[in-house]
Amino acid sequence: MKSYARIVVFLFSLLATLAILVIWKKGDRADALEALVSTYEAEVSISEGDFYVGCDSERLEDLVAFSQVVKRAGDVTILDLTGAPNLRDFKGIEQLTSLTSLIAIDCPALVSAAGVSRHPSIYEIVLVDNALFSDASAIQGMPALEILDFSGCVSLETVEVSSLSKLKDLFLSRCRKVESLDVSSLSNLKQLYADGCGSLTTLTGLSSLTELTDLDVGNATSLGKLEGISALNSLIVLDIRNVELTDLSEIGKLPTLRVLRMGGQSIVTTLEPFSGMTSLKEIHLEACPNFHSIKGIPPGISQYAGFTHCPQLKSLAGIEAGGMIEQLDLTGCENLSDVSAIASLEKLTQLNLVKCRGVRKVNFIESLSGLGVVMLGGSGVVPASTEELRLANKEIILDFSVQ
Repeated sequence: MKSYARIVVFLFSLLATLAILVIWKKGDRADALEALVSTYEAEVSISEGDFYVGCDSERLEDLVAFSQVVKRAGDVTILDLTGAPNLRDFKGIEQLTSLTSLIAIDCPALVSAAGVSRHPSIYEIVLVDNALFSDASAIQGMPALEILDFSGCVSLETVEVSSLSKLKDLFLSRCRKVESLDVSSLSNLKQLYADGCGSLTTLTGLSSLTELTDLDVGNATSLGKLEGISALNSLIVLDIRNVELTDLSEIGKLPTLRVLRMGGQSIVTTLEPFSGMTSLKEIHLEACPNFHSIKGIPPGISQYAGFTHCPQLKSLAGIEAGGMIEQLDLTGCENLSDVSAIASLEKLTQLNLVKCRGVRKVNFIESLSGLGVVMLGGSGVVPASTEELRLANKEIILDFSVQ
């Protein structure tokens, strides 16, 4: 009987202790939430399982003390430090083991990612437009990291990603000082953006990226080749504008490519290197100085075809093969004069002939019943010359403004 009484007393004491702890914890959490708002001017939001904390206060200098308060407030999942003027690194963030997303955009004093190393649960790091950010070494060995965005970090010179086996999206847009990038270990990568990386001379390991769907190296002007690109059997979108490649044959072998954006390549003279690309739906080709013929246009192109600011393009003979084209853009092709082949594009809905000074007649549009807009600003077509056209589509818009 005495033993039973002791057990009852023990259980009662235990329950009382737990109740006190619960009350204390609730009070401590309330105090922490209050401190985040009053001391750090933070924004706190809890919804649908996410605990968001945002802070851009001048008082935010040391994440060690700040993280201690955040931890008391609860299991934070999203930490947004965008605009924090005195933040230099992330030392102290290792305390926040529940954190999944770290965002710090336009932080003028941020120089290092120190503090994130081997964090167990962060899957997204977005550090965009941090002009002084130069040390990314701490990202090594992060087991959960899937999204990494250093876009606009113009002082960053080195990005080592070999240990980020789960990485799916890598954004390095406008990282102008990065000279080399090895992606050979990123077999799960789906998006790679290195556009505007003007110093990038070496891109290694492309052939390993069998899951890659989007590759943008536009304006990576020091890049001379894309070795292994023909192995990208999942690639859907490719942007190589202002990359002076010496060989286009590998690009022509891409089996799943739907969107191709090119520009500034002197090697491009016709579309024959791409004639076998049966999946291609859009082609954007701009400012190619030697491009002179539509010959070889892939027959599957339907959504958009753009051949803009190409001074050697004088005729559209051969465009008949692209009979499914819906939008055709010929802006700035000043020497283009023979456009009669457009009459064969029965699916055409929009036509841009802005600044095509050599085009003086558009009689060919009369039979195109689906054509809704024709932009003629700065072309050789005089508005009065269109008044006698017998248009199949009476609602067609002839726009003579120059945009």
